[in-house]
Amino acid sequence: MFTIKEHLKKLTSSQMYSLRQKMLTRTALLMCTVLAILSVGVWHYANTSADYSYDRLLSSASVTMLDGINVAKNKVHIDLPYSAFEILQLAPEDKVYYAIYGPNGDFLSGYSDLPLSPSVTEQAFTQPRYELHFYKQQKVRFIVRHKRLSERSVAGNVSIILGQTTIARDEQMRDTLYAALTTLMAVMAIALLVMWVAINRALSPLSWLSSQLVSQSPMENGQLPATQILEVAPLTHAINNYRQQWLDALAAMRDFIADASHQIRTAQATTKAQLEIALSSKNALVDRDIVEAIYQDHTKLTRLTNQLLVHATIVHRGDHQAFTPINMHGFLQDVITYAVRDYAHTNIEFEYVPASDNIIILGDEIVLKEALRNVIDNAVAHGTSDRSTTYGIIRISLETCNLDCRVCIEDNGQGIPENQRMHALERFVKVGTNTQGSGLGLAIAQSAALSHHGDLILSESELGGLAVSFSLPRLTETLHASFNH
Repeated sequence: MFTIKEHLKKLTSSQMYSLRQKMLTRTALLMCTVLAILSVGVWHYANTSADYSYDRLLSSASVTMLDGINVAKNKVHIDLPYSAFEILQLAPEDKVYYAIYGPNGDFLSGYSDLPLSPSVTEQAFTQPRYELHFYKQQKVRFIVRHKRLSERSVAGNVSIILGQTTIARDEQMRDTLYAALTTLMAVMAIALLVMWVAINRALSPLSWLSSQLVSQSPMENGQLPATQILEVAPLTHAINNYRQQWLDALAAMRDFIADASHQIRTAQATTKAQLEIALSSKNALVDRDIVEAIYQDHTKLTRLTNQLLVHATIVHRGDHQAFTPINMHGFLQDVITYAVRDYAHTNIEFEYVPASDNIIILGDEIVLKEALRNVIDNAVAHGTSDRSTTYGIIRISLETCNLDCRVCIEDNGQGIPENQRMHALERFVKVGTNTQGSGLGLAIAQSAALSHHGDLILSESELGGLAVSFSLPRLTETLHASFNH
């Protein structure tokens, strides 16, 4: 028996993959993407926060230094308060640079080579100007402020440029960034752990289904237990339906095999009995009668075997439903041609009444051909018995009926009583006075009609015998065009 392990051995490692691993990998990639985006945001926040904190120190120190610039003795007097530098001492490792310019842009004090100019704009008196430059091979954050002097002797704008290296603010930025990233990575790790547990729990119903299927025999007529999981319930329902169809098909096959074996054994036992009588008999005339009976039994057994094989083929192909468009006019002409050739030695006349328009259906030619042949064989065998006429008539007609097409095969025999017609569709059932045959012809025809989503109808023929009608769905022009496309 083919097992799952043997199937897995046939698959290479590149063909196999783990659903759990794929879900975890994709979740991890998504979280890494989110972490990268959040890291950019955290880095921006850390820079902004550090700049905001230390820019306030620069702003306070610059305001205090401007307060120490006054006019004394008709000159600009600079008295830098110590408190301004105490404010900047909150970053003890940073260096401070400053420059003071008078009303005419004259350099008054500090470093004269600072990398920015004290330009005055309309917004300079309301909003300080911040700039980042490299000075003495270090990053320095500068602030530019202005103060207006309105004394008679000295009038104009005094500017101060105050700078501080960024050692402390860079350290604060890194501390904030590392703390935030550490927290984010911890949250991501916990989220991955939670996702791993959640994925395992989400996939646990698959393991439960596997254990249920392994523990039960495929031959048992049992159903998988109902589940309250909405996503798993359709799967268990589909498995139960598939299993029931398998059991129904298996039961039908068992019944078919049992019936077939009984019929074949009966025919073989009869043939064996006839042979034993022939071997023990000394009368030549009796021998010929017995041999004739054996020949008839052998013919019956051959037809029975062929019909059993045809019935099995129809059931098998009906399950697969490999349908193609069939032009019923040309198809019936082929069937009638073969029938006329096969029964040319008999006194049977065949009539064909075609439809007025072109009829196309979706079907299996092999199945329909075997079904029609069996109905024609039945009509030949039973359609002219006990009649006063010297010849038999079999009429095959094709016509449309709403959205269906109707193929009718009529004979001029005795027919089947109305109360026995449904019984005649069963396997190995013979009705009427003629007990020849296997009782499979109409059963084969009905199986073919049902496999084509149609129906088989038995009625009284206009010729006086039996009318067997196949009602099959037509293929409309729209469906035909889409099928060809």
